[in-house]
Amino acid sequence: MPIQLVLADPHPVMLDGLTSIFSNHPDFEIKSCAQDGEAAMNAVKEFNPDILLLELSLPKKNGLHVIQDMQNQKLRTQPVVFTGEPIKDVMQAIDLGVQGLVSKDKPKEFLDRCIRAVHNGNKWLDEDLAMKAVTHLLERKKNGNVIEQLLTTREMAVAKLVTEGWPNKRIASKLSISEGTAKLHLHHIYQKLNCAGRMALVLHMQKNGLA
Repeated sequence: MPIQLVLADPHPVMLDGLTSIFSNHPDFEIKSCAQDGEAAMNAVKEFNPDILLLELSLPKKNGLHVIQDMQNQKLRTQPVVFTGEPIKDVMQAIDLGVQGLVSKDKPKEFLDRCIRAVHNGNKWLDEDLAMKAVTHLLERKKNGNVIEQLLTTREMAVAKLVTEGWPNKRIASKLSISEGTAKLHLHHIYQKLNCAGRMALVLHMQKNGLA
């Protein structure tokens, strides 16, 4: 029985290329093609394919959200990521437990192997992407450790609450300090991390894996 596929990519040329590859192969059957995340999710629910082959940069609902929705709804379809997106998005896909991952700069044979492996219950991660993800993770951890060394325990608590969107008044109440003290901590945090303000701090914390 052929492996049933739903293909999802925002670019019609890429979808045409993928369709051409798999429609001429007896081991695969394309059930549907989608150019955005909502259409991809609807196709998965309608056709219940073995594999959803998707790009992460889908409009309306990005690929990471599609994967999360599939997991939350406990759908049997397995996602395989075929992407050219930044390594931070690839890492999020790995964190979600995606079993198949291929970079768009790889030949079609890699995609074939990946889909077959995932369909058989195995994991197949592009070695280059996996290595970049590990390198990025180590760098992020190193930078995160530097931040934790620069900030006091209380400053770190304030910084993390800021990344969660807490206003100064709530931060002060949470940490049992005055609002003025919370603002003073923030001032010191901005100076130590060379951040221009609240948004810059949030982005800095997120970039270094401390959000």
